[in-house]
This record gives sequence, C-alpha cells and structure tokens, in this order.
Amino acid sequence: MSNANASSIFVVGIFALGAAACGPSKVNGHDTADAGSGGGLTVDAPPCATSVVTAEQVALDLYIMLDQSASMDDTVNGGGTKWSAVTAAITTFLGQSGLAGVSVGLQYFGLPASGSAFGDSCTASDYAHAAVEIAPLPGVKSAITSSLAGHSPSTSTPTSAALQGAVDHAKTWAQAHTMDAVAVILATDGDPTECDTTLSDIDAIASAAATGTPKIPTFVIGVGTDTSNLDGIAQAGSSMNAFLVDTGGNVNQQFLDAMNAIRHAALGCVYTIPTGSGPVDYNEVNIVYQPGNGGQPVTLPYVTSKANCPASGNGWYYDNPAMPTEIILCESSCSGIEVDMTGKVDITLGCATVVQ
Repeated sequence: MSNANASSIFVVGIFALGAAACGPSKVNGHDTADAGSGGGLTVDAPPCATSVVTAEQVALDLYIMLDQSASMDDTVNGGGTKWSAVTAAITTFLGQSGLAGVSVGLQYFGLPASGSAFGDSCTASDYAHAAVEIAPLPGVKSAITSSLAGHSPSTSTPTSAALQGAVDHAKTWAQAHTMDAVAVILATDGDPTECDTTLSDIDAIASAAATGTPKIPTFVIGVGTDTSNLDGIAQAGSSMNAFLVDTGGNVNQQFLDAMNAIRHAALGCVYTIPTGSGPVDYNEVNIVYQPGNGGQPVTLPYVTSKANCPASGNGWYYDNPAMPTEIILCESSCSGIEVDMTGKVDITLGCATVVQ
C-alpha cells in the first residue's frame, strides 16, 4: 500500500456511538451491526466501540543534500550526464501523484566558503541553510526545478561539512515541526575529496543524528562506481545500505526508484493518535486491517515497544507508552499492508486493547 496514498486509503469516517456504547446506535445513518456492509465502513464495530476513527499518517519532510561536484558531469549510459539524469529524476519524483503530506527541501555541496569566492566551504553552518526551504508538494516543485536549472557540476566533494549542515538544518526544522517525520537524503557520486575525509568521522555524523533528539535519519543515494564506502553512512544513519545507482543502466529510473523507496522507509506506517470529543483511553485502542481482497478483518495486537515486535506476524506500538503521540505498525505488519493497494486500516476506540 502506498504511503503517499494514505490519506485516501487509510480512511474511515469518524463516528460517535453515543452514550449507549454497548447497544445498537446509528452510524452515518446505519446500525453499527451493519457497519461492515451498509455504512461503507471497513470494520463491523463491536458493541463496546465508542468510535472508529480515520488513521492519518504523519507528514513527511525530506531534505535533499545534492552533490554538485565536477564528477557529476560524467556521462552515463544512454547519453547525458549523472547530473542531468539525477536532476530529471528529482523533477519526476516531485511531479508524481499521491504525495499529499510530503514536503521537500534542497541544498547543494560544495558551496563557496563564507566571504570567499574561491574554494569549497568546510564549515557546516554554510550548509545548514536551504537553497529551497522544505515546503509541501506540489507547491514547492517549481522552486526546486528552477533551482536545479540554475546549478551545474563544478566543485569538489566536502561530504563531512555538507552532511553535518544537512542534519543540523533538519534537526532545527524537526524541532519546529514536532509532529512530522523528518529525514535527510544525501545524494552523491563518490567518496569525500576535501575537508574531513575520514569515513568513520562522517559515519559518526549520521549516527549522532539518527540517535539524537529529535531523531534525524540519513538515507544515501550513490551514483556511479565509486560508492562502496557509502554504505557506512547509510547504515549509521538509517540502518539501511545505500541505494546504489549503476551508471551503466537507466540512471534516471534507478534514482527515482531510490527516492520512492526512501519515502516509504522514512515514513513507514506511522499514524497520529486520533482526537475526538474527549480524551483517549490508551488501554482501549485497537488497530484493524481490512485486506483489499475481501478477506476477514485482522486486529493487530499491541506490543510494548519496537523491540518486542515479532519477526513475522502482526503488531503495533506507541512511540512513547507513557505519553503517546503516534501509533507505529511493526515492520512485519507494515511491509504487508503497504503493498495492499486497496486495503484499509481503522483505529477503533472504546474496546480493551488486544495485546500480544
């Protein structure tokens, strides 16, 4: 199931059953006993339910740090250059349908040192501002495509300063947008060539961001053949390998595929906790998945934390059990639900939580 389509796929109207929570009530003009068929709802609400609420995914903010080093001007299979293929793929990504709730921002590396027209900056603060600030799609697309058109490959590769600046900017953004998922995408065609080129130091930047507060994951897209060391950054920053784009293949499509994979990985199956007419009893929350093939609804059991998620099978947990703000599906559940393009998920309130 596409995360980008969550606003339309993970949908059921909010409805209140009124004071008689354990008896029949009207829901959108239908008895709760008929909710599974007559009311257009995905779940037959049990008598104990007080409401079934739309599951809304959190907003996703992606901050791209794009390599504009001279080697990005190298030619690729099928004609054109790494730069032309990558920038075309970014433009295609931004123009896709179903990106409601996704925001994107952009910066480049290297950049001139502050107060100097010569040489690339090794100062993180020079990279800790956006060429195009993070803003919602589709509105920001024109600003990003215009910015891309005004740049061309010409610099060296100051990866350490650029990455530190990117995660600093993303962290500041996340602190001001506390309900959003925020991630950095480092897109580069090779190893660092200036500033701090020690790979373990660069990995440490990504690791500190991923484990800090707020947590900022770093995803890496490597373009070309000199990319073997990029896995270290990606693993430190996101627990994933880098997405490697082979310049002997279709670079545009590979880069686009990587962007879409990162979008899903960065967001996952994370939903805001619904708010209704009164406070939520967190011991009376259930997540119900309705398969798109018409199969029986499945109530996913609650587990106390990500560490308690099953290797296979279903589960979900709160981001913070003491003070929840988000509902997160275990990876084993999310991976199956994501690909079900016609499936639906409901949040049912009022019945005792099913526990693993």
